[in-house]
Amino acid sequence: MDTECTTLNEVEKQSSEKFKVAVTSTSGKLVDQHFGQATDFMIFEINGEDYKFLEIRSTKKYCNGGNKLNNGYRGKKEAIETISDCDAVLSMKIGLGAQKKLGEFGIECVEYCYTVERGLKYLQTMRKQKQMKKISLHSTALS
Repeated sequence: MDTECTTLNEVEKQSSEKFKVAVTSTSGKLVDQHFGQATDFMIFEINGEDYKFLEIRSTKKYCNGGNKLNNGYRGKKEAIETISDCDAVLSMKIGLGAQKKLGEFGIECVEYCYTVERGLKYLQTMRKQKQMKKISLHSTALS
């Protein structure tokens, strides 16, 4: 079988794999909350072009407009542990410290401010584009 076809088949398989996303939202309709101010994370599962709501996970708010609350470090750690099985977090804003810690868990950080539905579709598109870029790089390396 042609190596390029094999690579395309692998990307199709990967783009249909399930992945979990934690979303910060005050209303459930908009991605409108800062990661450090979230007390609830909406957890979605994306599978190819489809997505479904799984659950809401609660945590403590650890940041108040740039100022860490009394439980700053513990609160950040707790928030990250709450979503540690997720592959990505979709939030209006995520501080650099939280982004670094989330990255250590292999969680991709995406800042986005629009509807939850559009945000999830945005993530699907981003994931597909990254996989297509890998194919392109892989194909170029084989040439």
